[in-house]
Amino acid sequence: MAQKKTPARKKTAKKAPTEDQRARLRRMLGEAIEQVDEEGLLFLLRQANVLIHNRKVEQTNQELTELSSRRPRGEEPAAPGPRTGVAVEDDGSQAAVFLTLGRTRKVLDREEVKRLVRVCYSANAKSEALARLYTILKRERSDIINDAGIAGPGSPMMGELFDALRGRYHLDDR
Repeated sequence: MAQKKTPARKKTAKKAPTEDQRARLRRMLGEAIEQVDEEGLLFLLRQANVLIHNRKVEQTNQELTELSSRRPRGEEPAAPGPRTGVAVEDDGSQAAVFLTLGRTRKVLDREEVKRLVRVCYSANAKSEALARLYTILKRERSDIINDAGIAGPGSPMMGELFDALRGRYHLDDR
């Protein structure tokens, strides 16, 4: 029996729901929540927090991109071509840490940074740490991997990230 092929869907930009759609979705969610047990509610709450966090990070990154694209009068544009280098900007007084990878500048919250630092110190070898760092970033912050053009754990920028994190942060028990 031959299966009918369904047409491939094109990826399109997400459209913001209208107020009517939003109200309908909220009502449907409210009805569904009544049927979810405590463990399921905890899972949904965690997922909602992830969505909220990701939206805030995206907004901040978009603002940073807009700000960095503006340049003061008379300032010459940067020379074209790849810029290497990794920098971690953390003055300790803010909830966010700025990470610069080449021409890409991203915002991470303190918990994200702590997790990356723990990986740098917990691995038995630098290559193992680089593989773990890449996996975490690919899974949780693919925007960093994609925007910085990091091809894999062996990328020179991953090594620079490892060195920058280890140079800036130290674990209390080491």
